[in-house]
Amino acid sequence: MLAVLACASAPALAQATTRAPLQTFEELNVRCINLGRVYDQGTQVLACTRQLALPELTPQTRAQVYNNRGNAFRSDREYGSAIADYDEAIRLDPTYANAFNNRGIANRAAGLADRAVEDFNAALRINPEFASAYGNRGSAYADLGDLHDAIADYTRAVQIDPEYANAFNNRGNLYRQRREYDLAIADFNEAIRINPTYANAFNNRGRTYQAMGDMRRALDDYERARQIEPENPAYQGFGMRR
Repeated sequence: MLAVLACASAPALAQATTRAPLQTFEELNVRCINLGRVYDQGTQVLACTRQLALPELTPQTRAQVYNNRGNAFRSDREYGSAIADYDEAIRLDPTYANAFNNRGIANRAAGLADRAVEDFNAALRINPEFASAYGNRGSAYADLGDLHDAIADYTRAVQIDPEYANAFNNRGNLYRQRREYDLAIADFNEAIRINPTYANAFNNRGRTYQAMGDMRRALDDYERARQIEPENPAYQGFGMRR
């Protein structure tokens, strides 16, 4: 139900050592960060591991590499390895809010919502304006059945970042669960405005219209979700009108 509000990898690292050729370091860096998931998980992990073997890395730089390798493990659902890398990143740099946020994502994915909340709390103590940490903590609260605090966190997330489509979508789902359908539709509308190809938001808006008894609009939204992601099994079986 709730979209994962995954956080981006650490920013590009400065050249950390004069002993490694610049091109080699940059190539490893690009593969370790892996923006847009251009490389497979094995390539990303290997690049990060090779970076960690380079001499003269500062603790902060080493923490960034561990964080990026943790992201690679997490993307492949190797949550134990991911959490171990985030642990090391946090040990090296206890003020690394992004590593706390990412460890929280991994803990939540592993079914440890209580630990996830603790990690998001830590990230927000370091950076009180961290929109992604609010959004992710909202999802963890929702996992725990605390819809009130979840909605409050999504609301804070979109106050900080008004273009946060996932937070609007997730808050809309909670309003739908509470049968506050007008609020839910407003949130899905906003998510779709921000991202017109957001299949999940179309599907969720369709579910809300269906709950309201408006099957024409529901079927239109189901069909739109299916058109955007025709291979996604979650969107099959709905909106099959010609």
